[in-house]
Amino acid sequence: MTILGLLLDDTAYGLDRIRAQLPDIEVRPLAGCSGWGPAAVAAAVRGCDAVVTGRKSPALPPETIADRGRLRLLAHCHGTVKHLVAKAHLDAGLAVSNWGDQVAGVAESALCLLLAGLKQVRALDGHIRADWKDDRRIHQDFPASLIGRDVGIYGFGPIGRHMARFLTALGAKVAIYDPYAKDIPEDIRVCPSLRDLFATCQCISIHCGLNDGTRHTVTADLLAQLPQGAVVVNTARGPIVVEQALADACAAGRIVAGVDVIEDEKQWPRSPLAAISPDRVLLTGHILGNGKGPDPAKQVPPKGLPDFVVANVRALHEGRPLINLISVAQYDLKT
Repeated sequence: MTILGLLLDDTAYGLDRIRAQLPDIEVRPLAGCSGWGPAAVAAAVRGCDAVVTGRKSPALPPETIADRGRLRLLAHCHGTVKHLVAKAHLDAGLAVSNWGDQVAGVAESALCLLLAGLKQVRALDGHIRADWKDDRRIHQDFPASLIGRDVGIYGFGPIGRHMARFLTALGAKVAIYDPYAKDIPEDIRVCPSLRDLFATCQCISIHCGLNDGTRHTVTADLLAQLPQGAVVVNTARGPIVVEQALADACAAGRIVAGVDVIEDEKQWPRSPLAAISPDRVLLTGHILGNGKGPDPAKQVPPKGLPDFVVANVRALHEGRPLINLISVAQYDLKT
């Protein structure tokens, strides 16, 4: 019998729903695990063949690297896994999976911010409401249309690729910078450097992971390469961008930005970007892709596990290949 441990304290998931999804697997709720110490977590996961993790899950303790018991798979319901497992866990043979290419919502959010910035929707709305007085839009050295625009994508992983498909369908000319990208479509221009990406595009959408190689790489110098009226969108991670440099460029009326992530997401009001008019910077709090959700006054039935998690647990149980696995090499590139 395969044993699945629910290493999460998210009440949105319903135990009965999960057991109905996996009727031939023993499902163990590990309630309260977010408050457990390392010894308790280690003891619980060693008794499971697989564990499911979410946003409130504890990390696997270091002692589970050399001794993980029967644990073979950690199936994460979201994207980032570095806070849950060490690279040594993967080296030791633990299979780790995440949402893989289930990233349409993030790419949609980036496209939303890109179009809002390109059309300067917020400033235009204020202009119209003021009876066509005080046009606060900044000047653009190119038409406010994606058709024919050179749009640069920084990071060509699953989200960047999804964004590229959106942009291509809308008539944009897509360029990328990602030294690790493979299998790049022929209609996409590959830039030899990040500077070249910024110097040859009118819009930039950031989709790389946050690591030592990407932290604070979008600098004032790079932003200065963009033409007047350019648009910068960040739905990846805040520390990829030098936040003050982006704020300065927006405040000066050089560019428009759509920002879903900042350096410290516990301090949105204190960000230098928050002091700038929404005509020039739209802030969406890293929740743009989620929506507000159902009315809390209405009873909402608990949900089951995501399909990609269920598929991997079934595959493990039946001895079939797993999907959305994170390799040791990919681990270093992740946020």
